[in-house]
Order: sequence, then C-alpha cells, then structure tokens
Amino acid sequence: MKKILRLVMCLMTLSMGASASEMTSIEHYVYHHLYEGNFATVLTFLHHLEQQNNAEGMYFLGVIYLEGYTKIADAKLANYYFSKASALGFLPAMKSLADSYMVGEGVEKNERTAFLIYEKAAIDGYGPAQFNVGIMLKNGQGTTASPKKAYQFLDLAAHNPDLGEMQEDAAYYRDRLPKS
Repeated sequence: MKKILRLVMCLMTLSMGASASEMTSIEHYVYHHLYEGNFATVLTFLHHLEQQNNAEGMYFLGVIYLEGYTKIADAKLANYYFSKASALGFLPAMKSLADSYMVGEGVEKNERTAFLIYEKAAIDGYGPAQFNVGIMLKNGQGTTASPKKAYQFLDLAAHNPDLGEMQEDAAYYRDRLPKS
C-alpha cells in the first residue's frame, strides 16, 4: 500500500492542478492497473511505450523501478529511464533524475548536477523544478547562493498554477528574500 501511495504522489506531481479528467491516458492506465495489482500488465505496457520512444512511458518505468514494483527496487535502472525520458525533454523525468542526484539514490550524490538538471526543467517552465532551483539558489546548494536569482525562480514558482498549494510555499520563501 505504501508503494501505491508513493506512485499516487508521483502521479499528482506529474499532473499538479489537473483534475482526474485531465490526466493523460497513460497515467489513467498505469494508476488503474497498479491499484488493481496488475504489475506485470503495467510493465508490459510501459516497455511497449519505451520501444516507441515514449518519454512519459519511460518516466513511469523509472518510477516503477525506483519504487520496487518489480519486487526489487533498482534506483540505477530507474535513473536510466529518467535519463532517457529527460533526453526527450520530459520535465517530470528531469525533476526525478535531479532528485536522485540530490540525495544520491542510484547515482553518486552530486548537488551541482542536480541543480543543473533542475535549472533546465525550471527554465522550461516546470513548477516543481522552479521551486527547487529557487531554494537551492537561496541556500547555495549545488551553486553559488544568489538571493536575487532565488527570488526570480521562487516568483515564477509562486505564479505557476501547476504547483497548486505549493505556490503558497514558493511565495513564502520568495517574500523573505530581497528583490534585487
């Protein structure tokens, strides 16, 4: 059940602000079959999407392997799929890959690499990455501290409707920084 809840959190991150009717068909399929316990069906489906070079499918393969739906969690394999999806520009995969570098899950911990990946996703408009870049710039994690740049990224996050309630957190941290 814990794994199902973590997957639901990944799905919510992927479609922040989206109603159930706005979820992609892949999200619906994966969620439904995992909830029903049809793990083999999900893996077959996602590997088929991988063969079609589908970034969202590869991202979900990463989530599946990270969370151990294959009976054994494999963070290295998860990051392989996150990397493939990131190379195709899939922003949630970029964030997941950066998260792995941030904590050293399946890769050697490297805050600088995490920052650079988050920054790419943030510049491309991905709210969770905008928030993370702002916090990292504020704290000088993986980069030189820059309150001015931190303010800019946190302001973007605070105005990003995809973040939902996290917009308030972004505004909270932004408002404690100098504007210039």
